[in-house]
Amino acid sequence: MAEENHTPEFHRTSDDVPVGLNPPESPGPSMPNFADDDKNGTTQDETWLIQKARDMYATSTDYTDANITKQWETNLNHFNGQHAPGSRFSSVNLKRSKVFRPKTRSMVKSQEAAFTVAAFGSENMLIVSPEDSDNIKQRISAKVTKALMDYRLRKSMRWFQTAIGAWQDTKVYGLCISFQYWRYEEDTDIEPEYDENGDAVRDEKGSPMGRPKTVVREDRPVVDVIAPDLFRFDPMCDWRDPANTSPYLIYLMPMYAGAALEKMEQIHQKTKKPVWMKHDMSAILGTVRQDFSRTRQAREGDRRVDPAEQRHGNEFTTVWAHLNIVKVNGEDYGYWTMGTELLLTKAVPLVKMFPHLRRGERPFVVGTSTIEAHRNYPAGDVEQAAGIQEEINTIANQRIDNVKLVLNKRYYVKRGAQVDLDALMRNVPGGGVMMNDPEKDVKTVETNDVTSSSYTEQDRLAVEMDELVGSFSTSSVSSNKALGETVGGMGMMQQSSGSVQDYGIRVFMVTWMEPVLQQLVRLEQMYETDAVVLALAAKQSELWTRFGTDKVTDEYLKQDLTVNVDVGIGNTDPVRRVERLTFGIKNVLELPGMADRIKSNDIADEIFGSIGYKTAGRFFMNDEELKAQTEKTPPQPPLEIQLKQMDIESREKIEDARHKREMEKLAAQERIAKMTQQSQGTIKMDELDTKEKIAAQDRTSMEKIATLSASNKIREMNMKTVSGSGI
Repeated sequence: MAEENHTPEFHRTSDDVPVGLNPPESPGPSMPNFADDDKNGTTQDETWLIQKARDMYATSTDYTDANITKQWETNLNHFNGQHAPGSRFSSVNLKRSKVFRPKTRSMVKSQEAAFTVAAFGSENMLIVSPEDSDNIKQRISAKVTKALMDYRLRKSMRWFQTAIGAWQDTKVYGLCISFQYWRYEEDTDIEPEYDENGDAVRDEKGSPMGRPKTVVREDRPVVDVIAPDLFRFDPMCDWRDPANTSPYLIYLMPMYAGAALEKMEQIHQKTKKPVWMKHDMSAILGTVRQDFSRTRQAREGDRRVDPAEQRHGNEFTTVWAHLNIVKVNGEDYGYWTMGTELLLTKAVPLVKMFPHLRRGERPFVVGTSTIEAHRNYPAGDVEQAAGIQEEINTIANQRIDNVKLVLNKRYYVKRGAQVDLDALMRNVPGGGVMMNDPEKDVKTVETNDVTSSSYTEQDRLAVEMDELVGSFSTSSVSSNKALGETVGGMGMMQQSSGSVQDYGIRVFMVTWMEPVLQQLVRLEQMYETDAVVLALAAKQSELWTRFGTDKVTDEYLKQDLTVNVDVGIGNTDPVRRVERLTFGIKNVLELPGMADRIKSNDIADEIFGSIGYKTAGRFFMNDEELKAQTEKTPPQPPLEIQLKQMDIESREKIEDARHKREMEKLAAQERIAKMTQQSQGTIKMDELDTKEKIAAQDRTSMEKIATLSASNKIREMNMKTVSGSGI
């Protein structure tokens, strides 16, 4: 049944084109003027905007360089398996063992594996629900949006890599930053014209002629995980929500100089003007700063060159475009600059640059996996375990040096003695060393072998590191022999480490994943126009079953919805996850009326998702396959009905045998009576025929009665089964 009020289908006009990286030309409401000398100046003045960008960049750079960069450099070196700058092991002149034990990398990989199990063990991680469950349009919008989000997360967003990358950033840097927007790029192609002979139509110069055709190159939502050193906010903002409470934000976006020129040539569909203000190549290349980024170099490692420092002097040179967001009189404004030298766009209200945002919201989300109150740059697991990692390296290298001295002795050589020092230092097996007096010129220094205390101390440090970050390794088992020798003790240690992991995952879900998905939902509601995807989403909602249409309109799509991530505590261990799930289902099924509401398909998908499969569809038939199988082979009745049918059949056989015996007995009596009558001559033949007919009728009646009785019993049994009253 269709609605009486007709709603136009969802379509996109020039006003609906996603802005994002391509802000409109119109500035909107003017901002106040802070220039005292120029009374006629406006805040749209290029000088003011450039100066504001420089001030914000200088302030944020000074703070990060003085307080944050050194620690990030240490964290990245430990993550890459290298000694941090300033460590004695990083000295080139150190002639001792400089091995780095990669405990930090092992810890981060363990955390990533636990997060993968918890967040991607099930296909139904995202929950989109209506704010008003009684509103049919909101219910339809929730199901349509859920289907759209599932499609986008699986097909076009690389969501797995994005989420794992953000989680890794929280462990290494202490926080992660992402940028949500809709990427829409179109181009104009020439569709050639052909004459009646099928030949291409050409102009006077011989060039093929045709009609311009607009081609959409990209039209999808995007979540970009930003390296924390490329994002700046004021350190005095609210530590619970830095992205939305800082008075300014700066996003440093690297790009090729040639790509910047293309932006300046690209025409905006709404304003019919270039997306960015035009500048020549020399001006763009002149914005490249000569400063060296220690964080970027540490991220690449000592053996690699920072790609951003490669300056070719052509269109392949990396330049930096800045998205500057500043709050003026309670209103957020955004504008782009090339570095801090060239203005690319005028300042516009942020809600016009990113229309999917709510008032006071920004397109950036800052997330963490640990909470440190009143600290905007919290310490991640790598930073928290940095001291223990350095002690592990120290003990390991001292032990290696000791083993080397035990195997390759140290020598005291008499000063001035004629000893072949080169041969002595090489100490080649089977070689010889020339000297005058072997007993007095050279003395071997005996070194005791390393004791077990070194290994014990290293194991204890490893256990402390595991307890700190919530990892579970063989070191934890070997150091806790009393617990490790029993299954229950192993479970206690694993549960303790799992609770720390669950805490970090929960914090990450609340601070990053849920806010990001909420913005993605609004992006889908505002910009999704893929007809095929919308039709598939509509068929999975009540829009198809209730209204018989697969056309999604703005009325059904743009509704107020609630977005949550369904990742429970205790989901990092697959076995425990399945046990907890089955335990909860078993207890809930005992409640009155809950057995009829169970969703068996969702439970099967959740269980198989927990043990490594995406869904249970590989092992169980779907609705279409089950229907085809049922039509091919009729379903067997329940076991109780089969037993009842077998009982009826056995009784029928007994009754048939008894009836047969009775009939044989009756026939024998009739024959005896007939013979008696014939011998006596008292009964006539016609009377005998009549009696035989009567006897035959009696036999037929008895057979019909028996058959009717069995049929009534089967019919009564089937009616009880259908009505559910039991047998």
